[in-house]
Amino acid sequence: MTLSIREAFGRELARLGKKNKKIVAISCDLKDACKLSFFFEKFPKRSFEVGIAEANAVGIAAGLSMSGFRPFLASFASFITGKNIEIRTSISYNKCGVVIVGTHGGLIGPDGATQSSVQDIAVMRSLPYFEIIQPSSPRETKQIINYSSLSKKPIYLRIARNEVTEFLPKNYKFKIGLPSLIKRGKRNLVISSGPILSNCFMAVKKLGNNIGVLNLSSIKPINEKYIIRILKNYKNIITVEDHSIIGGLGSIIAEIIAKNNLNKNLKIHGIKDDFVDSDTPSSLEKFYKLDIKSLEKIFKKFFRI
Repeated sequence: MTLSIREAFGRELARLGKKNKKIVAISCDLKDACKLSFFFEKFPKRSFEVGIAEANAVGIAAGLSMSGFRPFLASFASFITGKNIEIRTSISYNKCGVVIVGTHGGLIGPDGATQSSVQDIAVMRSLPYFEIIQPSSPRETKQIINYSSLSKKPIYLRIARNEVTEFLPKNYKFKIGLPSLIKRGKRNLVISSGPILSNCFMAVKKLGNNIGVLNLSSIKPINEKYIIRILKNYKNIITVEDHSIIGGLGSIIAEIIAKNNLNKNLKIHGIKDDFVDSDTPSSLEKFYKLDIKSLEKIFKKFFRI
């Protein structure tokens, strides 16, 4: 099954809306692109279109949360996380139970640098009380949306535009705070999250059984004791992300390694201190060396295979 992660999000939210009357949806004139349209069609009385006014949408979401609802506010990640002061003051400071859904993160295609967000994780990580989650497949997306609908915490969901063929096993279970080792290895470990995890998994499958793959979908919080137990089994570790190497997955792992004085060989692979170009997603993955073939070469060189 191949499905875009944003469509898996939209369909699952609409399904959950039938049983959870507290779920409401807020759009910033992007309900079709963010796939809130599925919810809007089924539940028009619980759907709010605020237009191109993300700052207002944040305030409305905070107010709905304080009134007992579970708002899902969706917009392009680059637009919505740009409203940092509103999110910080209205949602974070008040611990409002709002789910902010940032779509179009990473290498989104021809929309260009202004609409493609590669800094959003770094921005949202700095806000107190927020959980940050990034699903990597349709199956994981459904589980994460279900978790988010039942939680009362402020959550930032990084929902990709990418279409991903399901690669996680049927018995896969998402657990907040816990990374998931989807492939075991001996000395070498790849850590990734979101749609790029699929590329990492496919590249590793071509290189034999001595490379592990860790899914870090729960970016914040992270159970440090649990991840340290995993990291201790590997000498060479590479993080791969469609996000800036400043403040993203690589930074998280580097912080854990440094804080706990772990002797590891770490490489951080992602977007440099830059914006991304405009092109097809597949061409962008090749350009930034995040496609399967490029990752295979990078892994071979780093792991000395």
